[in-house]
Amino acid sequence: MYAEGKAKVASSGAFLNPKAKFLRDLSVAFIAGKATKKTKLLDATSGTGIRGIRYYMEAGGRDLTMLDINPSAYRAVKRNVAGNKVKAKVINTSIQEFANATKEKFDFIDVDPFGGIAPYVYDIMKISRDGTYLMLTSTDSAVLCGAQPEACMKIYGAKPMHNELCHEAGIRIMIGFVTGIAAQFNFGVDVKMAIWNAHYMRLFLRLEHGSSKAVASVKKMGYLHYCRNCLSRSWELSFVPKNAICKNCKSPMVTAGRMWLGRLYDKSETSSALRYFESNFDDDETALVRTINDEYDAPFFYSIPVMTKKMGIESVSPAKALEGLHKKGHIATKTQFDYSSIKTNADISTLEKCIKAKK
Repeated sequence: MYAEGKAKVASSGAFLNPKAKFLRDLSVAFIAGKATKKTKLLDATSGTGIRGIRYYMEAGGRDLTMLDINPSAYRAVKRNVAGNKVKAKVINTSIQEFANATKEKFDFIDVDPFGGIAPYVYDIMKISRDGTYLMLTSTDSAVLCGAQPEACMKIYGAKPMHNELCHEAGIRIMIGFVTGIAAQFNFGVDVKMAIWNAHYMRLFLRLEHGSSKAVASVKKMGYLHYCRNCLSRSWELSFVPKNAICKNCKSPMVTAGRMWLGRLYDKSETSSALRYFESNFDDDETALVRTINDEYDAPFFYSIPVMTKKMGIESVSPAKALEGLHKKGHIATKTQFDYSSIKTNADISTLEKCIKAKK
């Protein structure tokens, strides 16, 4: 028997990953305060049922539907729902079959499959409405982060970035994929949180219905340009990428995308999640949420170890680089994507000067 939050579940016949506890905790924090007894919540890939059970017991999601296509998992969910005295509709079916058979529309839809979200996004739009929250997980990081570039181009319609920026680029490609499909249903996408943790990419999105909303979201997509020579980067909001030349050293740049270039965090959501964690969860998890809440929300970061290696100098503490940037009046923070990296509004030349001054 596995205990997490207020739930106790048996994993016999179903997959359960204890290492994903943080993302489940974050999902509970995200729903808490939004859900009511009438909120319609769908756990579309239930596994053991632990997510949906926790939503019911800890976040107030009382109108709960749980799906799993695997017969063994379906039986596990049924047992765990009964064992936790949770009232839920449990159905042995796939997301696609369910979405094409039901007339229901949901307020929260959670999709946490084995692998990527690509096969499911089109169908979950059919059971969404204005204001629906999507909580989507992908574990196909090898695809999204550039180890399998052809697979990324085939599945997500984007060229990935296979370097220190790969995880943030992967999340932005993932959001861009959802944005493109949502637009086909006249939904715009409002990003509430986007998280990289272990090998999980987790999105918290709100759909906003209307042609103008859809168009506005699509216009937030574009391309990342990266200079292999001096490590500078830039991005452009564009449907077709330009042949980019580095403004810093005049070298040709490599390009990744098309991807989402809008915000990754709604600060009202991250601060709410932080308050919830401070009251309910352990210090290590709370520290990660605090980093997310404090992060400068602009595209892409600078890896201090990668930069010092390129500069041919000894390693420098990211804290020292942050201190130098702050003294010069720049915005600079840690990033959830890599604790040895920083996000800043300073250009790369300024950052290099701060690094050299602190070596």
